Amino acid sequence: MASSKTEIIEEIFRARYAEDTKQLENSIVTLQDVSTAISAFNASSPPKEMSTRNPANFFKDFIRNRKNANTNWPTYVMSAGFTGRQVTLSNACFEFIPLLPGQLEPFPELNFASPTAETPRYLIESVSLPLASRRLGRNDEPWLIQVITRLRIVESHFSMASTRKVRQLDLLQMNVKLAGTEIDALYLAQEELEGGLLEEVIVTCEAKGGRDDILEDQIIRQAKAPFSMRQINQDVVIPIAVKCVGPSMVHVIEFAPLNRSDFSIVNSLTIASDSLFEIRPPVPGISISKKHSK
Repeated sequence: MASSKTEIIEEIFRARYAEDTKQLENSIVTLQDVSTAISAFNASSPPKEMSTRNPANFFKDFIRNRKNANTNWPTYVMSAGFTGRQVTLSNACFEFIPLLPGQLEPFPELNFASPTAETPRYLIESVSLPLASRRLGRNDEPWLIQVITRLRIVESHFSMASTRKVRQLDLLQMNVKLAGTEIDALYLAQEELEGGLLEEVIVTCEAKGGRDDILEDQIIRQAKAPFSMRQINQDVVIPIAVKCVGPSMVHVIEFAPLNRSDFSIVNSLTIASDSLFEIRPPVPGISISKKHSK
């Protein structure tokens, strides 16, 4: 069943697409474009009404779950050969982009979205978590980040599954809010180079609950953001994603690093290594939620 956002996206697309030439006048949809389209929808479709107060979340929430996004993407836009991606710079909200050759879904599953048979599996204890905190476990990203931080799951990944020689990993900050993106956890790694020298490397971490999907564009934005932070002078950023894939099961995905010299041209991710951690005893809230977590 199509959602209200389906109708709004289609109307925005129709207003800028020429059927005779198959050309799109402007692919970028701004926050103002979204607010205007929502207001027009509200005026023409009473009593249905959608808030115009936070257009920045319009597309972010739409693509949060891949299955729902594929179901609700306008058929007209898909048949015209276009899908969409989130854009957050210069007051942009999202962008219409052409489908790739052979692409059958608006939002196909990423090739790193799930652990494979080759993904190394590890057991990790949870008895070190305070009992009091476990009673308040929730199906959301802040709780997931708190659990992986206290159980040192990211450190365990770099120690056992990564091909990089990370000798030390320190958590710098959680929930780093920046213009255009938010980093769930930011780490500083000490990586051993040839000859035994150590180099400081930044690690950005995106956390996803069981119902939300990993979004490549989102992780790329996070990995690029540190290069614009005044406090950071390191030249390498390693992006990782941590996703709940089942009851007390956490999938860690490490991607190829971005370098300060050429990070601006990066538009896709390559998986470098991954790992799967089963938390025992099980931890409340680390499971596939029945509702979106953010």
